[in-house]
Amino acid sequence: MSDQQAAGGYQPAPKFRITTLETLKVFSDTLRQQIIEALLEGPKTVKQIAAELDLAPTKLYYHVNLLEEHGLIRVTDTRIVSGIIEKHYQSAAYAFEINRPLLTPGQDSGDDAIDAAIDAMIEPIRGDIHKAFKQGAIDMSDDSLPYEKLRMWRATSGLTVEQAAEFYRRLEALVAEFNTLRELNADESQQWGMVVGIYPVAHKPKK
Repeated sequence: MSDQQAAGGYQPAPKFRITTLETLKVFSDTLRQQIIEALLEGPKTVKQIAAELDLAPTKLYYHVNLLEEHGLIRVTDTRIVSGIIEKHYQSAAYAFEINRPLLTPGQDSGDDAIDAAIDAMIEPIRGDIHKAFKQGAIDMSDDSLPYEKLRMWRATSGLTVEQAAEFYRRLEALVAEFNTLRELNADESQQWGMVVGIYPVAHKPKK
């Protein structure tokens, strides 16, 4: 462990690139993503993570060990408490991205990686939305404020190659701005999630 980590000065990397199918499958598990999200806020012990997720610590050790083994979380401090080694963990990065070659159909890992990537995206969103409704963070009543509502869209459109390229550019810039604001406003208690997707639709067969 470095002196910086021991002093509690560890900072997650801006981005972690997932380059193997095995790591992607570890990352795609819903509970493990909840653990990573809990550790984005700062170093925590397994007991602290368990309390936050309302789970028994014994249910988390296996998942925490897998995440550490694959470099998705890091040990930032180790202490002896009542004769027991207590580790503090933190997320390895503020953002995670999948190496694009992993998602190439026909490759050894292509189809499995696509399924794992979809699971990694969709399942945590489902859990976040259910939790936000239960806690009252999402309010769909007529008199609620715009930023209290759930907004999701699915649409298709006909675009030229140039128009599609511009949409990709603008969406990537928006996501980058969103992530930058998260880092600037790290001390704010309220958080927002954003889901953005754009992709070519499969070609229709010619008649």
